Order: sequence, then C-alpha cells, then structure tokens
Amino acid sequence: MTQVPPHHNHHDRYDRFSILLHWLMAALLLAELGLGLWMTGLPKDSSGTRVYWFNLHKSLGMVLGLLIVLRLAWAALRPRLAPIAQSPLMQRLASGNHKLLYLFMLLAPATGFLGSVFSGYPIRFFGLRLPQLAERWDAAKQLLSFLHQWAVYALLVLIALHVLAFFHHQFILRDGLLRRMK
Repeated sequence: MTQVPPHHNHHDRYDRFSILLHWLMAALLLAELGLGLWMTGLPKDSSGTRVYWFNLHKSLGMVLGLLIVLRLAWAALRPRLAPIAQSPLMQRLASGNHKLLYLFMLLAPATGFLGSVFSGYPIRFFGLRLPQLAERWDAAKQLLSFLHQWAVYALLVLIALHVLAFFHHQFILRDGLLRRMK
C-alpha cells in the first residue's frame, strides 16, 4: 500500500479558523502597537483627544487579550501540525519564538489592563464604562506600566523575528511554509 506523502495530509495546513485568528490578531496587534507608540506623545490637555485615543487603545487591548486566550484554547483543541523540516537548532528557535510570542501577547494586554485598574481612571470598553475593580495605587500602576512597556518592546522584537523567519522560509529556503496558511 502506498503511503500518502506528508504534504497531502490534512494536518499539514492550518484550519480556516486558525488562519482567521492569526491574520485578525496580526492586523489588530500592528494597529495597536502603532497606536500605542503614537498616542503617548499626545499632549495632556482638556480637549479629550488623548483620552479618546487611550480609551480606544485600551478597548483594542482588551479585544486582543480575549483573542489570544481564544487562540490558545483553539490551538489546544485542534490537531498539532507537523513542524517544517529543518535543523534541530532552527526548530528550537522557531518553537521558542512562538512560545515567547504567545507569552508576550498575553502579558502586554494583561499588564496594560491591570495598570489601568490601578490608575484611578475609569476603564471604558468602546465607550462602556467597566466597574471599578480597585482603588488608585500609584506604585502598582507604575510597575505595571513599566512591565507593559517592556512587554510591548519584547513583542516588537519577537514579531520582527517572526517576519524575518517567514521571509527566510519563503524566499531563501523556499520550503512552502506559506502553503500551511492557505
């Protein structure tokens, strides 16, 4: 009996929902990172402009936080894909980068949300005021803001590595990595 080559196996491609989550999160994450870096330069004044953009950033961050939890749950439920054939070192680097991406995609919104909880300002989710979960706590706010900022910088580096790895697979190795996402 002839065996079906691995590239014909239905478990060598991501399912549609996984692909949708990947690209939706990629687009939202890039928008959120750009917005977060830009909005910190807005002046603190009475116009409400800074508050508007910060509230939008917080709302998108909460959506991303929920999406990463959904993505992790979905990844745990679906069959695992076989790794791309590559050296053990490259396999460990790829696996490590993916694990760190997930960690920082959780850490960035979690620290941002908790920092907001301790800021003393109301948290709004697309205009809807959420219940106040804690009193203002400046030391916690400062620590969480620091952690949020560094989680975001780490995420930027990990995303850059992820994109560089894609280009390496697509244009140097030409190993068909992108076919897994179709």
